[in-house]
Amino acid sequence: MSDKLKSLQAFRFKDKDAEKVVANSEKIQKRVKPTSNTYPEQYKDVRPSLVENLTLLFIGFNPGMESSLQQHHYAHFSNLFWKLFNQSGLLLQCLGVLDPQYLSHNYDNDELLQVLVKDGTTYAKPEHDYELIKYKIGFTDLILRCTRTAQELPMAEKLANVPRLIDEFNMSSSKHIVFIGKGIWEVIVKYVEVELGIKKVKLSKETFMWGLQDSQNSRLYALVLKKFQSKISADSKVFVFPNTSGLVGSLKYEEKLKLWQDLADVISKT
Repeated sequence: MSDKLKSLQAFRFKDKDAEKVVANSEKIQKRVKPTSNTYPEQYKDVRPSLVENLTLLFIGFNPGMESSLQQHHYAHFSNLFWKLFNQSGLLLQCLGVLDPQYLSHNYDNDELLQVLVKDGTTYAKPEHDYELIKYKIGFTDLILRCTRTAQELPMAEKLANVPRLIDEFNMSSSKHIVFIGKGIWEVIVKYVEVELGIKKVKLSKETFMWGLQDSQNSRLYALVLKKFQSKISADSKVFVFPNTSGLVGSLKYEEKLKLWQDLADVISKT
């Protein structure tokens, strides 16, 4: 891992960081009340899993308490992340990016692969998150510290972490960037709005669709996407998926799975 990626993983929010980010937004400044981490010591940060030249990078909001305790991403038993990951066939498609015959060429000599893949079906679990980096699948969060809910995080802290996140995208050269939760993407959009000095872009049914992001229906959203894309690799595709928490029911499971399958299809054509 490069020194730059190591420094990104050691990033910690400080109030002064937020002052620079939100300086141009009086509305945000009035509303923000940064808080410190008051959780017991056993609730530690969950570090990102990053290397160069990632095929796929998942971005969560921040670690929940169960993920913090287990030190793995999407670890709560009610979280649908790993079920969707396995049923969509994403791992198999990422293996195909490494080598169209990766599975047949490496299966007998790769003990991890023998655990993860059986008879064409994958069985990845939270405990495998850091090991998936071997197959160019990474994980990070907008905020690295644990809270019970994302609502506990002040807007200043969210915005102050966006530059770190963008640096992670660039240092890992992620080909497919997947935000797990619309709320994370809304923070990114807000950050870009402040930079551009434009009015709030409402991510409504008319301007926003789940999955691969485009801007056909909104001139302002087109400006935001163009500005964000200029900050990351031109080859990176940006996807926004519903939160996989068991507490979030914005879409039916079949609708969520279709989004994940569409992503797998895009990766298969890489």
